[in-house]
Amino acid sequence: MKLVDRDGNEITSKNNEEAQELEKQLAKMAHELLEPLMSKLQLTNQQLGQEQLMQITSMAHQMIFNRMIFNLIRKVGVTDMKELVGEEDVEEMKTSFNNQFKFSKPGEEPPEA
Repeated sequence: MKLVDRDGNEITSKNNEEAQELEKQLAKMAHELLEPLMSKLQLTNQQLGQEQLMQITSMAHQMIFNRMIFNLIRKVGVTDMKELVGEEDVEEMKTSFNNQFKFSKPGEEPPEA
């Protein structure tokens, strides 16, 4: 997690106890979010590969982050998303998102990632 001071300078978590505490809280929330799924897997003797575990852990962090942002938006009284994300932002993200994918023609080997 990256924190910045009031001047916009990054505060590393190594040097910031507040950031370390927030990271611990986020990790605990993610663990609580994943606990029912992990229990189900144990009960059914299923296992997850390391990559799948990393993906669902990342999903849990993203879900928590999205909820935090949503709650902050509501708390400050924003009612129109255009106040936060403009059309230029969406266009920039579309380009960035599209550039992350490489497509192959039918019958060709997929491109290397």
